[in-house]
Amino acid sequence: MPSTEEQRLDLIENCDILLEGVLKSFKQTDDTPEGRMITQLKWLKERAQNHDLHLPIHQDYLATIRYVYTDGELCRHAASPNKAWQEIEVPQKNVIRLAKDGNLLYKKPYQPFVIRTIDMLISTLDCPSRTLSYYEEGFAYELRNIKSGLANSTISPPIGSYTRYPNLIECEDTISDIPNATSLFKIFDGAVFNGVRPDTWLTPELADKETKELAAKIKNQ
Repeated sequence: MPSTEEQRLDLIENCDILLEGVLKSFKQTDDTPEGRMITQLKWLKERAQNHDLHLPIHQDYLATIRYVYTDGELCRHAASPNKAWQEIEVPQKNVIRLAKDGNLLYKKPYQPFVIRTIDMLISTLDCPSRTLSYYEEGFAYELRNIKSGLANSTISPPIGSYTRYPNLIECEDTISDIPNATSLFKIFDGAVFNGVRPDTWLTPELADKETKELAAKIKNQ
């Protein structure tokens, strides 16, 4: 897993989003979930600012934020229920992705390469090694809609929920026997639904090179 300057700065930024946003009016104390979150976020931020945080860190150091995220405790402080995901859940999850999992976050400069990956996945499903199921055909249709949403900026990763894409839910495992489908699905799913990119996509240039090489490899198979 990479441990980069980008991740260090992203971790500081997402800690600040929470500290200066939903947690701004709370006191740092051990008596409330909000107070304990402040303590943990400040510890992470200070370590990152001092270049004293090699990612990923042991999950025990994130016990509070992982518990609060899973419990959904902070979401009740959102400006409105429909804003809880972007205001609170995404930055919480980003801190966990960065600190515990050592992920690289999805960002707009990587959008062309996610779309290229989706195109490869669509092509793979359009020319399968076997007959597609009803759900798999529906998934190919959903992929086209997601690609359009990304291109038109009506979809902004991470979108989190799969509920709008029932065919995806049904066929995530069934396409594993189709050559290249699983590896392409992993990149697509990570970026669009979870807001992370492959460890090898350290820069847009590397993402461009890798996806072009993958497309050429698939085409020649």
